[in-house]
Amino acid sequence: MWIFVYFLIILFLAVLSLLTIFNKGSVEITVWEGYIYEVPVIALILASTLFGLLSALTVSAISGTRRYIEHWQTQRQEKKVRKIQGLYAKGLDAFFARRYKEALELFTRIIESDPSHLNALLRLGDIHFDKGEFSRAKEFYLRAKKIKPGNIEVLFSIANVFEADKVWLEALKYLDNIIDIDENNPKALFKKRELYEVTGKWEELLDVQQKILKIDLSPPEMQTEERNLTGFRFEMGNHYLEEGATDKAIKIFKSIIKKEESFVAAYLTLAEAYLKDADNDEAEKTLTKGYEATSSMVILARIEDHLIALGEPGRTIEIYQKAIQNSKYDQKLQFLFAKLYYRLEMIDYALETATAIDTSTFDSSELHALLGNIYERRSQHDRAVEELKKAVMVERPLMVPFCCSKCGYISKDWAGRCPQCKLWDTFTLDLNGTCKA
Repeated sequence: MWIFVYFLIILFLAVLSLLTIFNKGSVEITVWEGYIYEVPVIALILASTLFGLLSALTVSAISGTRRYIEHWQTQRQEKKVRKIQGLYAKGLDAFFARRYKEALELFTRIIESDPSHLNALLRLGDIHFDKGEFSRAKEFYLRAKKIKPGNIEVLFSIANVFEADKVWLEALKYLDNIIDIDENNPKALFKKRELYEVTGKWEELLDVQQKILKIDLSPPEMQTEERNLTGFRFEMGNHYLEEGATDKAIKIFKSIIKKEESFVAAYLTLAEAYLKDADNDEAEKTLTKGYEATSSMVILARIEDHLIALGEPGRTIEIYQKAIQNSKYDQKLQFLFAKLYYRLEMIDYALETATAIDTSTFDSSELHALLGNIYERRSQHDRAVEELKKAVMVERPLMVPFCCSKCGYISKDWAGRCPQCKLWDTFTLDLNGTCKA
């Protein structure tokens, strides 16, 4: 490289010498008015050349200096970025290990170095959120929102902290912001539905549920959400019933039954709505129709209570006899019939029905408790003790509890929705370990 430069310099000097030989004249140069100088031609050429070289060197020096400064700044920025990345990685390790003190220190150092570091702000908010410090968490989330107002993770974080603080309207507002950005965001729709359920806003919830059914769901998910739609409509009917709007409640329960004939809870609550309106005939028709459609023993037990309350035990017996005639081998039905006879103090009939039960298929503590009480009423104390010993694990011998057929939750009271697994229409009578099976 330097050899080439030397060659150019020698070539330049040779050309300059040659020009000096052939150009010995001079040139007049006017610098200013009245100031005229006579300069040799070769001197003018040399001066012009040197000026050009100096100009080029100056431009080159300025350009090189600028590149150096830019390179230095880039290296400095890259070093800063690498440092922040290292701090953030360590902070995440501490965060996921729940070493919050260490994580707070690392993320705070990042923010001091780069106040616009979105992820560090979010993690600082998450730490305070996990510690239950909702006000502090909210501060960091809102700072992150100023940096990226349309960031969905930021909006979810703010919605979560308002939800945890039970400021439902604010939480819903931020979920709406997410849906404005991404109208089919499943997480936002499910969360919004959850908040409406917590606040008991069933009409708004049903609107959200309709939107959920329009998003891309797998066939099993679609089936689940269709079932949820029915369940939420059932809850709205219950809400109207509690508010005294029985006409609205009746309309909803009827529409549920029309769509899903096997929905036992709808028959029971529809009958309850009629009873609130003192319409015993419609209540009885509803329960009868429900039993015919579902063969549910819960409905049968409700018919029993209803007719006994009306002072018509004979009709209850007829319904049981007809049901048993249609299902001769249903031992659970036989047990309920024996229990009905005992309840009506028809002890001999109760004993006859109970002892006819095939204990090889139905050998439950409830049956032994019933037999023990029957023998006691007949003053057959030895046999009563024998049967009651078999039922020693039963706390209330003649009380058959309800249970959830999905999760096994046990309750002495019937409910249209299981409080444990949150599924609808799952309660049945816990006879002979029904729900355990």
